[in-house]
Amino acid sequence: MTHWRRAFDIGGLSALVLAYPLFDVLSRSPEFFVARNSTTAHVLSLVGIFCLVVPAMLFGVAQAMVRIRTGAGNLVHEAIVTTLVIGMVMTWLNRVDGFAVWPIVLLAAGAGLLFSVGYRRALPVQLFVTALSPAVVVVPVWFLLNGGVRDALIPIADTAVTVEFGEAPPIVFVVLDEFPLNSLLDENHAIDAGRYPNFAAFAQRSYWFRNATTVSSETMWAVPAIVSGIYPFERGSVPSRRYYPNNLFTVLSQQYEMTVFGRFLQLCPASSCAHDRAVPGESVGRLVADSIVVLAHILLPEPLTRSLPTIVGDWVGLARAQARRGANGNAESNRRDAEFERFLTAIEKGKDARLYFLHSLLPHMPFEYVPSGRRYRAPDYQGREVEGKRLFEASDPGFVNAQYQRHLLQVGFVDRLIGGLMERLREQELFDDALIIVTSDHGASYLPGLPRRVLTEQNASDIALVPLFVKLPGQEIGVVSDRNAQTIDILPTIADVLSIKLPFVVDGQSLLEGPGPGRGSKSFVQRSLNRVAVETLGDVSTRSSASVRRKVAIFGTYSDSRLYGVGHSARLLGMMASAMAVTRPSGVSLASNNFQSFDTVVRSGAELPLYATGVLDTQRDEPVQLAIALNDVIVGTAESYRQDGGWGFAAMLADDGLREGPNDVRLFTIDEVEGNTALRPVASSDGQK
Repeated sequence: MTHWRRAFDIGGLSALVLAYPLFDVLSRSPEFFVARNSTTAHVLSLVGIFCLVVPAMLFGVAQAMVRIRTGAGNLVHEAIVTTLVIGMVMTWLNRVDGFAVWPIVLLAAGAGLLFSVGYRRALPVQLFVTALSPAVVVVPVWFLLNGGVRDALIPIADTAVTVEFGEAPPIVFVVLDEFPLNSLLDENHAIDAGRYPNFAAFAQRSYWFRNATTVSSETMWAVPAIVSGIYPFERGSVPSRRYYPNNLFTVLSQQYEMTVFGRFLQLCPASSCAHDRAVPGESVGRLVADSIVVLAHILLPEPLTRSLPTIVGDWVGLARAQARRGANGNAESNRRDAEFERFLTAIEKGKDARLYFLHSLLPHMPFEYVPSGRRYRAPDYQGREVEGKRLFEASDPGFVNAQYQRHLLQVGFVDRLIGGLMERLREQELFDDALIIVTSDHGASYLPGLPRRVLTEQNASDIALVPLFVKLPGQEIGVVSDRNAQTIDILPTIADVLSIKLPFVVDGQSLLEGPGPGRGSKSFVQRSLNRVAVETLGDVSTRSSASVRRKVAIFGTYSDSRLYGVGHSARLLGMMASAMAVTRPSGVSLASNNFQSFDTVVRSGAELPLYATGVLDTQRDEPVQLAIALNDVIVGTAESYRQDGGWGFAAMLADDGLREGPNDVRLFTIDEVEGNTALRPVASSDGQK
């Protein structure tokens, strides 16, 4: 086989196995580039690396071996071809429901080896592979001509909307992410002031629109709707001024200086917006690194990708997760709490006509914060699938509740940040005179058996209802409004406060127009890039009440400490385990656990071990109620759940119970013995407690 044939074979196969699956995903998700502010040069570099550099490197390895020994070079070439074929087969098998890891690996390996034999001995097989070589040109051309990719990359000229301003107060606008309103509420449908005191305090000085709903459960369309006041109906649209030329930033750019933190910066005219300088700009290295993570998710069976950053929902979260896992110098700047602190630092008095805008990826997954502000590390499950269903749809209540617990704790951390925002505004003498808006792009559902982000009748209140607080300049008394509000009403409301007549049509309406209930019906847009489905969102109050009642039954109200106990077993929190433990074995043992992470606690470290998890060895057919003792004090309770054919458990532990150095963590089953609650020790697989 000639050198040219080898090069063509490797080039064509690598384009089909590596470049095409990656480019197929990215072409259907142009927000990957928009959210990162990738340029045409970045994407051309990405294409060149996957379509030219990678196959050239593979070919170079084979050729280097040929120079040493022809037979060895042939074997290396065949091994490269075989590996690429295995990757192609694994990609196909990953799309078939019901396959476990090893069947996928074995079938792919068998197919690859069989193909290798044919490639070595049969000329038709060799000619077939060579016939695939045009893919090295066809694949990149197809990708670069894709409409979504093209629209995401072609530069947009800076434009401003001509309007006359009546008022120009400072504006502080915070858009949170994946934040259901139900998380804030107590059983009376008021803000749980004991658990979230800063949200409650802010509501006492602002309008709280208790029936506010989002228009989409996807950030890519929810955020542009917030800043443009229009429904995201247009097919193929991406979050940029190309599709949303009339938006908050283009309206204010004539009068306001703008400090904008977060994603989708292409919505804001580059000449008018100051951005977060601490976050490094896009680079080819970061783009390629994240693309490799995406490709790994495509090629590998799902269980082998669980340690990777998730690629579900928010592409910027992927970059952030990469930074957290690495040791590079930019890891701290990519932390979400650090971003919020930099945003607060940017707020300064003496700049009246100034917009401070932040789109924060909190309290969105991954869950890593508790109300005290401490960070921890734990698995991020949002992209995992079971039998073709996202994990929440196929999981036991115990698992869903464990993730809900972590979400509510992270909401407690967001409450802490809102307190910091109010403090900073008062320090800078801006709080009283500023127009302050706090909302979220969309919510999320934590109901077992239902999708987390796809709207259904059962989970509509959790996904659609979002916090919406608007503090007007000079406002001193809070107002709870049950007006039928939507997030597309925010821009018209801002225009109303500034006495601006918008010179373009919006779908929203000012929330300050009269005392009435507002619109009669609301639209909710479920879509992908080119598929748009519009649904009418009915009254979700009944579902909201049911969801809040469930939350209160599981996690109680009014205190953060109650969040560490699940259901009725939460009454055990704070008790001494030794006083309740019995020697009778539980019949349950620990097959594996992460308790070793509690052996060397450094309380001053960047992260604390606050997440206890493991796998149980048990013959019980029902979920097991569990208590976790830290240094003999019960600090968490949980319920086991089915996991990969066995029983798993997970629980958060309060950080104030950790000691410096070694900590003793023990697991107990919660059982009834002669009418009394008793704790039975769960032994580890080696027989130790």
